[in-house]
Amino acid sequence: MGLLDTLFTGASGMKAASAGIDATAQNVANASTVGYQRRTVEQSTADPLFRGGVAFGQGVQVDGIVRQADALLGAAQLAQSGEASHAATLHDELRSVESVFDEVSSDGPRSAVDAFFDALTAASSDPSDPGLRMEVARAGEQVADTITRTSTELETRQEAMQEQVEFELPPLNEKLQMIAALNQRIVAAGGESAAADLVEQRESLMRDVSESAGFTARIETNGSATMMLDGHAVVRGEEARPLLSGGGTSVKLSVDDGVVSVDPGGRLGGLIEASDTVDSWLGELDTFALDFASAVNGQNAAGFVPGGAAGGDLFTVDPTDPRGSLTFTGGPDELAFAADATAEAGDSGNLEALRQLAEASVVGGGTPGDFLSGLTDLVAGDVSAAGIEAENQQLSLKDLDDVASQRFGVDMDVEATNLVLYQTAYQAAARVIASADEAIGTLLELV
Repeated sequence: MGLLDTLFTGASGMKAASAGIDATAQNVANASTVGYQRRTVEQSTADPLFRGGVAFGQGVQVDGIVRQADALLGAAQLAQSGEASHAATLHDELRSVESVFDEVSSDGPRSAVDAFFDALTAASSDPSDPGLRMEVARAGEQVADTITRTSTELETRQEAMQEQVEFELPPLNEKLQMIAALNQRIVAAGGESAAADLVEQRESLMRDVSESAGFTARIETNGSATMMLDGHAVVRGEEARPLLSGGGTSVKLSVDDGVVSVDPGGRLGGLIEASDTVDSWLGELDTFALDFASAVNGQNAAGFVPGGAAGGDLFTVDPTDPRGSLTFTGGPDELAFAADATAEAGDSGNLEALRQLAEASVVGGGTPGDFLSGLTDLVAGDVSAAGIEAENQQLSLKDLDDVASQRFGVDMDVEATNLVLYQTAYQAAARVIASADEAIGTLLELV
């Protein structure tokens, strides 16, 4: 082995140490960058040179600067970010609607129904009193107004959720296009190992779209990422298929031969599930409106109004929209309190039967008050369950992120140690070169 070989060996050591310093500097600079995972230098012994059957070392070669990562852990983080976003969105949306059923105030449906039966009880002291009959009519109007108002508020919140679904789609499609573009650049650069910074940009976007719609991903052998949603490849290589609104909370995917419906997760999934949950609450209000109107109308028809005529309907309701159409149409003189057509003014036989509807199983298999309290409990239970699920999913995501941070995050103490190591190696390699150069100069002087 000659002195020139020694020069090349020392130069390879300086090159490797320089690469290590560069990687360490990149790590330190990005120590606070969200999602950054540290870089390390991969190096190996250079192939030896054989002379006279003896192997002479040729120093070190730098194989690459590698981003530390775990494909399985990354896939788990990506999937869990969608689950956590879905659960958090569902809880936030339901919690914002829960106040519509606030029974602490006097504006809730249960309070209005209780007030209606209280007015009937008060009227039993003098069924012929115009003032007491007027209070019953007003209480009936309040029941109808409260049900329709509650329905309108729920439908308004539901429409806002549906609008938010449409609002989410354009920026989501833009990010999917960006992922496809990064796929192209990563493949052109030689794959993930050769394009760490581009991979990091792509992973940040992948996390964003997963939080938005619950995507999963598969990394292909050439380094491109295939983004999957509900079993469909939305991004494959350089191609990104757009997601479209199907109206309401329906989401569709554009494919070669048209569109297909997809069931997203993430925020979109949370908004869709929240809308469906509100829809079930609205269905309960439909049940109440139909059953309550039927029970009161039926009992009123069994009695007689002042003057001896049979009672008629007090509530009107459209079967195609019960909750939105419930109306109290009976005036004070249409309250059939008497049980006999020829009864005197104090007859309260049917009034008592109307009052006892408060304790009768006439609405959804329960009493009117219990049914509405059950609906309030259902809402509270749905919100509570969503809150617990959101907390659990967020904790699971935090655990995965913490593992990734501990395994692949930047540790400043480690980087400081590495910096000293690489600096010392660089200086030592430089001394090797200096010594070889001095020896060569001495030899040249002797020639």
